[in-house]
Amino acid sequence: MQNGVTFWTEGGSSIGMGHVMRCVHVARALESEELPLHFLVNNERPVIERLNSEALFHITYPLTGAHASHLSGGVVVIDTKRDVNVQVRHLKEDGKKVVLIDNRSSVDADAVVMPTPLYSGGNERGLFSGSDYIIIGDNFRKACTLKTRKHSLPLKVLVTMGGSDPFDLTAMVLKALHDVEGIEVTVVIGPAFRNAEGDWPKDEKFRFVRNVKDMAPLMREAHIGFTAMGTTVFELAYMGVPSVIIGNYADDRADLDSIRKLGICLSLGFYMDVKPCHIKEAVDFFRNERAYDDMSINARRLTDGKGVSRIAGLVMSLLNGLRSPGEEMKWATKGA
Repeated sequence: MQNGVTFWTEGGSSIGMGHVMRCVHVARALESEELPLHFLVNNERPVIERLNSEALFHITYPLTGAHASHLSGGVVVIDTKRDVNVQVRHLKEDGKKVVLIDNRSSVDADAVVMPTPLYSGGNERGLFSGSDYIIIGDNFRKACTLKTRKHSLPLKVLVTMGGSDPFDLTAMVLKALHDVEGIEVTVVIGPAFRNAEGDWPKDEKFRFVRNVKDMAPLMREAHIGFTAMGTTVFELAYMGVPSVIIGNYADDRADLDSIRKLGICLSLGFYMDVKPCHIKEAVDFFRNERAYDDMSINARRLTDGKGVSRIAGLVMSLLNGLRSPGEEMKWATKGA
C-alpha cells in the first residue's frame, strides 16, 4: 500500500459526520488517479453505514491507536479535532507522509490544511488555509451549475444541524418556527441523531427527511438554512444560501462573530443564549428581498469550490515525492 492513500478519521453521535465527509470528498477527487484508497475509522454505525453506501473500503482502527503504519498507504490524511502528535510521530518514523486537516496538534506533519476562511494563524511553509481550501464536494459543484432559487414567498427554510445534533438544536428551532407564518420548512434528521425519533411537530409546513446521502438538492431549493458551526455553513454559502447559525459550544463564540463579519450569515450565538424571538427575527430579516439578495451574493463569492482539487493535488505531490520549493503548490493547484 506504499503508493496508496489512507484517510484516518472519525464520526458519530458526539462529533457528527463532518470529518468523515470531508475525507470522502477528497477521496472522490483522487479516484481518477487510480490509487489504492481506504479509510481507518472508529466503530460507530453512522460512519460504517456511510462508507458502505459510498463503496469505500474501510478498517476499524480508532484515532486513539498509535501504530497504524502497517494499515496505511504512503500518504495518511488525518481529519479529527484530537491531539494526534503521537500518531503523526509514529507514522513519520515509519516513512509515511502525513496531511492534517483542520488540526495543528503536530509540527511533524508534512502539510496542514485549515479549510476555513476563519483561520488566523501563521502562514508558514506546509500550511494551506483560507477560502481556497474549503472542502466542497463534487455533488455541490454539479448542483450549483443549475439555476438556484430567487427570493420569493413563502420562504423555503432548511433546518440541518449536522449529522448528530448533540444538543437538540433542531427541536429548539422547530419550536420557535411553529407559529411563524409564510414559511415552508424542510428538516434533515441526521444519521447520528440521538433524538432521531423525537416528538416532531405535525404541522403541514414541516417536511422531514432522513438518510439523506446528498444534501445539494435540498440546499438548492432553500432560501435560508438554519445550521450549526461546521462544514454545512460553507456548503450552503457555495450554493448561495445564507445561513442562520447557532453554536453548539461556548467556545464557538469567537468563530460565530468572525463568520458573521463575512456577510454570509446571521449568527445567533451560543445556543444557551438563543431565545425563540431571535429565531423568528432571523426569518423576518430574510423576508426583505434586498437583504436576502445581498447576503446570497456574498455567500456565493466566498469560495470557488475547488478546494478539494487543491487538497487532492497536495496529496499527489507528497505521494510523488515532489519536495522542491514551489513544487507542492504547483500540484496543489492542479485542476483548480
